[in-house]
Amino acid sequence: MSTVRSSPFGTLPSGPVTEQLPALPMPAAVPQSRTAILFQWPTPPLFQASPAPLAGRGRECTLEFVDGRSMTGELVSIESDASSVNLRESGKEGLRQVALEEVRSIRLQVPLAFVPDRIALGEIGAGALNVADEKPFTVAFRDGNNMAGRTRGFLNGSHGLFLFLVEDDPRLTVSCFIPKRQIRDVQIGPLLGDALKDNGLVEPAALTSALNQQARERDERLGEFLTERSVVSADQLTRALQEQNRRPNVKLGELLVEAGLISSEDLEHALGIQASNRQRRLGDILISMGVVSARNIQMALSDKLGIPHVNVREFAIEPSVLDLLNGTLAIRHQALPLLRTKEGLVVAVENPLLFDFEQDLRFASGLAIIPVIGNPDDIRARLAREYLVGARSAGGAAGHGSSGRRDSQVRIEELASQLHTEAPKHGSGGAARQPEASVTDSTLVRLVNKIIVDAHAQGASDIHIETDHSRNTRIRFRKDGDLVNYLELQPAYRNAVVSRLKIMAGLDISERRLAQDGKIDFGRFGAVAIELRIAIIPTSDNQEDVVMRLTGGVAPAPLDGLGFSGTDLAALKTLVARSYGLLLVCGPTGSGKTTTLHSLLHHINTPDLKIWTAEDPIEITQPGLRQVQVNPKIDWTFAAAMRSFLRADPDVIMVGEMRDAETTKVGIEASLTGHLVLSTLHTNSAAESVTRLLNLGMDPFNFGDALLGVLSQRLARKLCTHCKRSHLASEMELTELANEYCGGTDLDPAAVVKEWGAEFGRRLNLYTARGCHHCKHGYQGRLGVYELLMASPRVKELIFARATAPELVEAARAGGMRLLKQDALRKVLSGDIDLISARAVSN
Repeated sequence: MSTVRSSPFGTLPSGPVTEQLPALPMPAAVPQSRTAILFQWPTPPLFQASPAPLAGRGRECTLEFVDGRSMTGELVSIESDASSVNLRESGKEGLRQVALEEVRSIRLQVPLAFVPDRIALGEIGAGALNVADEKPFTVAFRDGNNMAGRTRGFLNGSHGLFLFLVEDDPRLTVSCFIPKRQIRDVQIGPLLGDALKDNGLVEPAALTSALNQQARERDERLGEFLTERSVVSADQLTRALQEQNRRPNVKLGELLVEAGLISSEDLEHALGIQASNRQRRLGDILISMGVVSARNIQMALSDKLGIPHVNVREFAIEPSVLDLLNGTLAIRHQALPLLRTKEGLVVAVENPLLFDFEQDLRFASGLAIIPVIGNPDDIRARLAREYLVGARSAGGAAGHGSSGRRDSQVRIEELASQLHTEAPKHGSGGAARQPEASVTDSTLVRLVNKIIVDAHAQGASDIHIETDHSRNTRIRFRKDGDLVNYLELQPAYRNAVVSRLKIMAGLDISERRLAQDGKIDFGRFGAVAIELRIAIIPTSDNQEDVVMRLTGGVAPAPLDGLGFSGTDLAALKTLVARSYGLLLVCGPTGSGKTTTLHSLLHHINTPDLKIWTAEDPIEITQPGLRQVQVNPKIDWTFAAAMRSFLRADPDVIMVGEMRDAETTKVGIEASLTGHLVLSTLHTNSAAESVTRLLNLGMDPFNFGDALLGVLSQRLARKLCTHCKRSHLASEMELTELANEYCGGTDLDPAAVVKEWGAEFGRRLNLYTARGCHHCKHGYQGRLGVYELLMASPRVKELIFARATAPELVEAARAGGMRLLKQDALRKVLSGDIDLISARAVSN
């Protein structure tokens, strides 16, 4: 039996364990296919263990089962996959193996004494903290039962929660482990309301009012209620900052390790990545690695450093405070000024440990900068609201001073009403003749800017302006794939709005018979650095519709956060690590192909590679890439750009789309001559992409040799994590789901259900949308659904033989490919999407 010293429950902070167990022989009754790891129990964070218990007694434990039974014995080892525990049951010989999914808790019988580690506390500047204080806790189990008490501390492991319980003797601690699969919710520390009241951050009357309101609105948590209603005021923030001054400054990596959110190995790996690319922030690297979330980082910073976490969405900011910073500077650093104190200027940022912004802000304001923590999405939206709307003149840049902010705080309906009030000065008319607004009106300019800024702040991908001769002009935003109403304008302003947008895009305002397309660099008119691709389409009655897609100024998404399965993610990383070959991403318009391509490029974007991209338009930018905007009007096409790239010593080439035979042929030639080529296709499936290119006249032998793989994808609406509902799937539902999963394949539905039980838990849940104030009808954001066809030797043989799409699918499935429908249904079981969304994107 192989032994290792690391805990099977995930990497734990270094420190002494209660007892180092000797190696024990593994009897024949225990399977030998897996490695048994000797059990080591951790100590509470920032504590030292007193002398070990009497020899042999440190392993005595009680196992409590989910069905209420219990078992006592000597805990010996745990299987390396943390699926079962081995113990020597009291009064019986040999070892007994117990499945961990049947266990609710494991509790050591011998209590131990722990003392605060003053050296460790001193090293982080927290020597004065009384860490010996116990914290109340409540664990809600998935079966509806609860466990409550007081704990000396806690540790989150990969497979469960360690608690250090204080029971009869307050000087002693009982170690307890609860498997992760049994936990529904955990509350450690005082309740939020009590903590706010005890720290003087909320008045008792306000807390009582909130609790009463919560009683009437049971679906809303107290914390969400308080946050939404901005209970934290400027006075309370000042008191929180005074408390912060007594806390130490700690490096982010050390803080996350100390908090148990990441391991030392994770930190070393992230620092190694950062060493090769100093422009990447450590927090971003850790998030892209998938070891910690942005919210984990923010909560750790707030809790461990005592830096206040402020609800910037509703915080009341004085106009004089906003005047202290130029809007362009605040937006560039994503730093929102909140409050001026005698110590300096309080600004909300995502990560207060990053002080690359501090010097610029201090120079601009003439004040010391005091950072606090804010939600990055809320900071972005509030900056847009405070700084981005309003113009000093019709064609000039948006004002970034107080007048611009006054405009930004005006609701779009108020601007539309003001425009209507000013309309009579342009003329008069009734039903037969409507007054026309002027494109040089300051109010009209502000209204158009406001439309664009609101679309950006709300995360819209497109703006649709739909004109009509006799009805109101309708403006809609596309958000998470769906069109939602934004504003209706009277017919008097339809031509003026379209003309204003033409001027911004440099188009011909006199041409109304032909379609026009162009770009708007909104940085010239507002402080947000985005571009809009605009298409103007003539409609009936000599009217024009406008569709604008928001592009540019968007950072690439981490590859690990796009929703790939572990198998597909590992395969994609292997493919893009190749030095040559062709990788295609296919799907309909708006399915996220460009996002995927840039995430792949971001994954391999290192200083030792030269990466060229040809795009139309450039929607995502990232440092290190040489990006080219194609322009077919001057014969600067994808094919022409690629030929130029081949003379510019590239390592990687990304082409926006292989839409014709010439582009495809050049791409295949480039991939065969030592270059990695990535591109997109507008096809419905991975196999159809292969047959499409063969039908374009590509040589099957060259194409087959060049191809690395084809990724087909769709975007499904993601369930809101705040309000989604779950229910235990019935046998009939599972049978129907399995039959749908296996349709058109030779898979056995019963075997598939058994496989799901092993992966997602014995109790399989289905999830449905509900709806809350965080989301739209129960959905928030979108998630990728994928189908990855790898160019295996068998697939290449079929390409050489010009095989049909079904033959390619069958060969790819035999090689392990998961169909689009199958990936969608697995995301249903994982709780990411519901059946409605899964079927919408895969049928």
